[in-house]
Amino acid sequence: MTYIPTAPDLKFEVAQTIRARRKAIAAAADKGRSFYGSTDHDEAGSFATAGGSQVTLHAVVRSSEERKPGPVYGWEIQVRVGAAAKCHGHGCVDPSFEKQHDGRFLLDDDADVTAEAAVPLVQAAREWAQKHAEKCRAQPYTGR
Repeated sequence: MTYIPTAPDLKFEVAQTIRARRKAIAAAADKGRSFYGSTDHDEAGSFATAGGSQVTLHAVVRSSEERKPGPVYGWEIQVRVGAAAKCHGHGCVDPSFEKQHDGRFLLDDDADVTAEAAVPLVQAAREWAQKHAEKCRAQPYTGR
């Protein structure tokens, strides 16, 4: 029997990224270190363009420390999810797409629910990437 790899479950990957971020922040806090925010990217696909270049697609998880809303003083760690696609073609005129969820989630919220919010954004980015790949004639960047 031949093993055929499949794409990872994106919702699971984003949830795991959020859980890993929680652990990293807790470990830093245990050592008395502050948290300054971070951005993680989970690969969500790639497309080859008509010109031979590559369009990559990522689910994006951004965490940041924000002031609590309302009269209560303090800080909370928030998570924002989104998706980004980028064409790596040399001379591409429309090289990137980014879409972000308009809501914020607390880091302590259910990671599966937060990850679910990224799925429609990634789908929109996939649609952009596929359309872009079909028409982009930019050549692969070879460097010098």
